[in-house]
Amino acid sequence: MKHQRALVQKGINYDTGTNFSPDSLSREWRKRLMEQEIRLICEQLHCTSIQIYGTNVDRLIACAKIALENGLHVWLQPRLLEGNQEETLAHLSEVALAAEQLRKKYQRIDLSLGCELSIFSSGLMPGNNYAERAEKLRTMWWLLPWFNKKLNGYLSKASKIVREKFKGKISYGAALWERVDWKAFDVVGLNLYKVPYNESRYVKTLRKFHRKNKPIVIFEFGCGTFENADKKGPESHEIIDWNTTVPEIKDGIKRNESSQANYIIELLNIYQSENIYGAFVYDFIQPYHPHSSNTRHDLDMASYGIVKVYSEDSEKPYSSGYWEPKEAFHEIAKFYRTNE
Repeated sequence: MKHQRALVQKGINYDTGTNFSPDSLSREWRKRLMEQEIRLICEQLHCTSIQIYGTNVDRLIACAKIALENGLHVWLQPRLLEGNQEETLAHLSEVALAAEQLRKKYQRIDLSLGCELSIFSSGLMPGNNYAERAEKLRTMWWLLPWFNKKLNGYLSKASKIVREKFKGKISYGAALWERVDWKAFDVVGLNLYKVPYNESRYVKTLRKFHRKNKPIVIFEFGCGTFENADKKGPESHEIIDWNTTVPEIKDGIKRNESSQANYIIELLNIYQSENIYGAFVYDFIQPYHPHSSNTRHDLDMASYGIVKVYSEDSEKPYSSGYWEPKEAFHEIAKFYRTNE
């Protein structure tokens, strides 16, 4: 694999609505805005690929179709948070069948079997929800080999079921703590955030995966929009205090778009030099974290999105189609354009 071209898949993540909360999805469905955003991802951000994730199957397929029609390569990743193995497999199978119909027409679509399922799926680790399971990573870390064994058992079963229905490439978005057996997959897929505890060995870790002799795709990397967000990485959203009447940003946090932009470009440069096949910035847009001029209410600081939106009671609500690019948007567009 050492002679493959680096960053063939220059990408971004796009949420169609995920059930992070039990009774709701992370965003409302506005097909017109989705179509507009996909076009901009292609034309202005200069992406060649997109990872589309979410819970509702119809939304996933509708978004994938628009991305394919705009010339993008698509990784489709269904997410059914808190689903047990049986429910998650049924959901995945439904997506695989629909994705195969798109593949027959457009070709440029592949399937990710999930994302960090050891915490986002129920039954692989103890805990009543993903937050409790994530906490177990700190308090029961010595049981990780057992958790990973259960995860690989599920992934083996899932890959066989998907192969029967979908003839494109398959992968999986593995978390930092997950040790996946990649034999059943065509592509090594990693959610590889750089944080203080792995910073010194980050590049060495990347190189280790080349031993699998398969293309490596980084399905998630990014951070929030505040000073030292690069040190928080996938925990950037934790700067919000949800215990107040109205959610607020915790004390001492200062907005800084350069922190996000610099972090993303640093990693893209690493992926380019280390011959990584694809990279997908997390995330394009997160409407549930609107920007405000009031620092305490500027939830966009906790957003991984590279564009910012305004609340529905503002003069420029997101529902009108208005959003503004952050510094990271411009830097990513420049990087992708100059590395075509």
